[in-house]
Amino acid sequence: MSPIKIKFVSRKISKVKFQPKSSSMFVTGSHNDDENKLCVWKFPAPVSSMNDDAENDVDDDPQVVSTMSFKGCVTDLKVVSDDLIFVSSSLGSVFLYKYSDELQCVHTWEKLHAFQNGTASATGISVKGQDVATVGEDGKLCLLNFNVNQKIREIVSSDLCSFTCVSYLRHHEVVAGNSLGYLRLWDLRSSSDASSSLLTLSREQRSVTCMNTHPTQSHILATGYDDGSLCIWDMRQDRKPMSLLEGHLAAVTELLFHPTNPDYLYTCSLDSSVWQWDATNLRNPVSAFPATLDSQEQGFTKGNPWLNCDAHKHKLEITSLSGQTWACVNSLDLSGSTLIWGTDNEELCILNDIAV
Repeated sequence: MSPIKIKFVSRKISKVKFQPKSSSMFVTGSHNDDENKLCVWKFPAPVSSMNDDAENDVDDDPQVVSTMSFKGCVTDLKVVSDDLIFVSSSLGSVFLYKYSDELQCVHTWEKLHAFQNGTASATGISVKGQDVATVGEDGKLCLLNFNVNQKIREIVSSDLCSFTCVSYLRHHEVVAGNSLGYLRLWDLRSSSDASSSLLTLSREQRSVTCMNTHPTQSHILATGYDDGSLCIWDMRQDRKPMSLLEGHLAAVTELLFHPTNPDYLYTCSLDSSVWQWDATNLRNPVSAFPATLDSQEQGFTKGNPWLNCDAHKHKLEITSLSGQTWACVNSLDLSGSTLIWGTDNEELCILNDIAV
């Protein structure tokens, strides 16, 4: 892998996301600033040269190509196409931006999330086709659509607990994590707002901090927690996770499966670390095994390796990608072989040539 490139950006990065199918443009949002910003960045086009020294002199740092002030802190950010960006705010609103040559706010769902006597942060966004789900500190799930200016449906959590993150599994299934460590799963085909399933860990509860689905098997869900642990769920199975992985020393702030090689998982944490989790050894049989394997060993060579982690954790390989840094890492994203993350010490970190 190449050395980490660090760009100082003069603001704390809360979210960073690449444009879909692009390694040249990405979007960042900031938090905890007097004036927070939403920025679109672009890497310069590569310059070919026969002279190595000339290549080294080329400035390949990303540059801001458009920026816009943002009300509140950016709490979540989803780039759903080359020109459409959804952003949630700590003031409870959700914004839809369009990017052509400049950022333009084309719609605002004002104060979707609010307490009866004050502001509630919108904490998470998930997009599936033209459908959008948002959750917030007020314990509400709000369902939106690209083409409708008003919210389509609102579901209030029966346990009156703040939601922290949300993800579509299928068009009719939405899962959200809450501050007590539970997952709540809704079948949106049901007309009853109270109709949902509750999934939990069989241990002391910790707040769910982030989640992401497997890119080709959407029933497989990874969740991060504020104690630094991860869980892998098969959402076809009720109640409990398939794998529990202890790892980071502080809250996991974001996680994602590699989009084309999902045997690799990437996580970042408030403990300043960025890790690559490699589960390929859980999938590939080892030639030194005897011809007759016991049923447990046979099981680990079949199916999705992330569902077999508990019995074979010693086969997981974890690589630290962040080097020595002392700043909270809030967000990461991956496109092609380029991994990028943002920190609270106003840095964008770029790592090229990720090995998978």
